[in-house]
Amino acid sequence: MTAARRIALIFWAVVTVGLLLLYTARPELIEPENLVVALESTETFAMVAYAVISVLRPVTMVPSTVLIVVGTLLFPGQYWFVFAVSLGGVSLSSLFVYYFFDFLGLKKVFERKHATRVRWLEEQLQLRGFWMVVGWAMFPFVPTDIICYVAGTFRMHSGKFLLGITLGEIPIVAFYVSSGTLLFAR
Repeated sequence: MTAARRIALIFWAVVTVGLLLLYTARPELIEPENLVVALESTETFAMVAYAVISVLRPVTMVPSTVLIVVGTLLFPGQYWFVFAVSLGGVSLSSLFVYYFFDFLGLKKVFERKHATRVRWLEEQLQLRGFWMVVGWAMFPFVPTDIICYVAGTFRMHSGKFLLGITLGEIPIVAFYVSSGTLLFAR
């Protein structure tokens, strides 16, 4: 592993662990109501701030579900805007995770330890990768980031990956935006 990759991996691990500890100690930081107050304080830039945070979600470790609820609270009556920004945020942030793990080059590490499993997984991604990504992204009880790590690590075709993530997330994002609008409308 090159020095740049090692630094990136260490930085990512430190930020991830640090934010997880912070959110465990102060869970109110990621409560939708508190995020809404923070974004509302930006006034005219609330839409831009919401879109940027949605794309940078993997860095902040805030679950996309929380951000979608924040969008419904922040922009009541703007269902399509919240849907478009949320879906775009999920897709772009997934691509960010995909390329980050490809950059880290973790495939070599996995190959050394689990060569047979790695080859099997690569075959599966080549044969059924698109549908695996769609199915994984559609299932609401598993973190989408995991399939992003796997697809990026094993260099699944990025266009197929992005299309699979986007198609798989459409029903979930639509459900969360609809539910958030109905449950949390002010």
